[in-house]
Amino acid sequence: MAFSALPPELRSLCRRLTATKVEQLPALLPSLLRDLLRCKEPLSRSYEAKASDNSSESTVLVHKLKTQISTLLNSRTSQGRFVGVALVKAMVETGGWECLRTSEPWVRGLLSILQRKDPAVIKDLCVVTLVKIYTLMHAYPTLIREIVTPTLPTFGTACLQILKPPATSKVAKAPNSLIETIFEGFSVIIPLYPTTLRQFATKLRVETRSYVAPTVSDGTIVPASLQACSRRLVIRLHMTAVKGGDSTEWTKHLDGIITTFHATADQVLRAIQENWESVSGHPLESTLQRVDFDKDPQGGGDSLDQLPPWTGIYAGSERLVGLLDFICEYLRCFTKTTVTIPVSAIVDIVTRISSIMPPIPGKEKSASIQMNPAVGREEKDELWTVFPDIQLAAMKLLFVMTQRLGRNFLPLAQTSLEQLLRMFESSYRLPEIRIIAFLLTKEILQLCGPTMEKLTVEGLSLIIKACCRDLLGSGGHLKRPKQSAASIQNGLKSKSVSQNADAFLGNSAEDEFISVSLSSEHVSAGAALLTTLFTHVPQQLLPSSLRAHMLKTAILCQIKDAQVASVLHPVRDKSGKTPAVILPYLTQQFPHDESVEVLRFNFRPMATGPRNDAMDIDEAPIEDASEDESSMNGFSFNRPLETSVPGPADHTPAEAAETSAKAQDLFLPKRPLETVLRSEEERTTVVRPPPTNLLKRKSEEAEIAISKRVEIDTTATTVISAPIQASINPPSQAPKTGSVGAQDEEDSSDNESVHLNMELDADDDDDDDDDGAEEN
Repeated sequence: MAFSALPPELRSLCRRLTATKVEQLPALLPSLLRDLLRCKEPLSRSYEAKASDNSSESTVLVHKLKTQISTLLNSRTSQGRFVGVALVKAMVETGGWECLRTSEPWVRGLLSILQRKDPAVIKDLCVVTLVKIYTLMHAYPTLIREIVTPTLPTFGTACLQILKPPATSKVAKAPNSLIETIFEGFSVIIPLYPTTLRQFATKLRVETRSYVAPTVSDGTIVPASLQACSRRLVIRLHMTAVKGGDSTEWTKHLDGIITTFHATADQVLRAIQENWESVSGHPLESTLQRVDFDKDPQGGGDSLDQLPPWTGIYAGSERLVGLLDFICEYLRCFTKTTVTIPVSAIVDIVTRISSIMPPIPGKEKSASIQMNPAVGREEKDELWTVFPDIQLAAMKLLFVMTQRLGRNFLPLAQTSLEQLLRMFESSYRLPEIRIIAFLLTKEILQLCGPTMEKLTVEGLSLIIKACCRDLLGSGGHLKRPKQSAASIQNGLKSKSVSQNADAFLGNSAEDEFISVSLSSEHVSAGAALLTTLFTHVPQQLLPSSLRAHMLKTAILCQIKDAQVASVLHPVRDKSGKTPAVILPYLTQQFPHDESVEVLRFNFRPMATGPRNDAMDIDEAPIEDASEDESSMNGFSFNRPLETSVPGPADHTPAEAAETSAKAQDLFLPKRPLETVLRSEEERTTVVRPPPTNLLKRKSEEAEIAISKRVEIDTTATTVISAPIQASINPPSQAPKTGSVGAQDEEDSSDNESVHLNMELDADDDDDDDDDGAEEN
């Protein structure tokens, strides 16, 4: 639908640009851009066709606007040039092809601004605008031939002069924000025009050398965003290779990064006598022989094909982390042609890191970890300080591989899970380690969780406990660790322990639980892992106490997906019963959720426990808990459950009571009788006790428990297990006594029980006839 009326914003825009001083235009730029974006119809209209009534005025105003923008680009003041650049970007985005085909003077003006000594913010916006123009012109071959091809080399030369100004000039180094914009701009246009930008590939690789994996030895701070965009640029430089050689260039450069990683690790990990053996051909013994223990760990070089030099454990660890992140970026970035990922070499890196187990305080030293006596104690302490960061980068590499390879990662899933568990055991105290461990465990479980063996499932107990502890802590259900008022040794108070006077005071109920501040990413990762543990892990292999702990966490933290998953994936004992029913908690917390409503009215468990077999959240402590993990497992669940049931404004007390009664009827049935259909083809047979034993059974009725089952005939097609009185008396003829059978009959007088009792009475005569025939 086209709007033929001329928008008033176009007239206002032209008038304001003419009447306002150039120095005041930057303050009006937000409103100017808003008005310009509302003039899409006249800006994108072709004026070569037959014009309508108001097209002449529109043509004049559009031409006037373009002339004013060109004047601003050539303005003598920086304020005018800044506004002109911003308006050019808005014009090409709004007008489309009509503005692009006449944008050659604007492109020339932008290139001239890029080569001036203007402030960095103007050059930043200028680079963004030119990249946007080149990106939009990629769909039009005519515009590529007429505008892009002649001007793109000038753009590349101007950007390189900003990154590395000539030695004779006194221009200061460009700020990191401008460098990041240039790198990101080249990353965008290199896949579009690789042949034209091939001449700049070598120079760009040299300029990014100090940003892909910086260290403290460089003496500068490189933001994480600048590191990421420089890595993306280096990766996409392989597209500029000669036709057919881009995949070879990609593989060659990735192999060089892996080789650099192992050379750096030889220096950083020299304090450890590693028992790791490379499967990708890295000669560990020969490299260790070249390590000089008389000098500090060092690496890198001054040549253009090497990364900058570094010295010290801290700088070496930063180089290792940067290289691991570089490999992750290689797996994330797309390629134009098919490439071969060196999976074995990447897994070899993770295996080398995971094979090192740092010493854990309070435990005996592992026999597999042997320290090098030629390395001093200070270097060893520095190594164990930075080693968790290296483990974190290795976990991220595994996580990126699982996302990139998808189902193809299945052969490596079991090995990767073992590596993850080894690294998590030594560094799970760090929140960032727990976040990536939760994410990676979820991905692995979704691949191979249902096929896991019992020993593997039991090995997940530490991650499961950490996940539950974080969720309970973020929800305010984590119990505060108890502290004794004073330590007594040999009957005397220890003088070495400082006493807290407040510890003698009684703690109130509000102080028993503490709230742990965790990021939203951390909480969502834990909730997703908890749901996956119910859906993708064989529930019969989980220890009962651990599953109970998971259920408590899901209920107290009100994680709907985890609760629904636990209902859909129950655990049954040897008799086929479900030991815990959490449907009442689920419906109480989420009464208006559609999935919960579907579950309420459609899910029927095959068999449940006794009548009151709802989950008791005050029982089932975690078994096999060590003293070191008392704070993780010492939870108390005796607080009233905070639910999200709407208030009186949404439901009246009568409606709430009715809903609660229905939920009790639905999820906790009183089980007046149980029908088991053996075959659908056979006719249902109802067996009734002989009338000769009626008096005797009535006298013994008070001694029969409610939950006791009475099987009359094991060979019958249908077995009725119920109180005896319910099987011989319809509801209208029930004796009005205080016996257990009568009370149970009143509770079970719904439609289903009435029909079944009517069926029993209808078959009563047949059974009497059969009994009479047998007596005769």
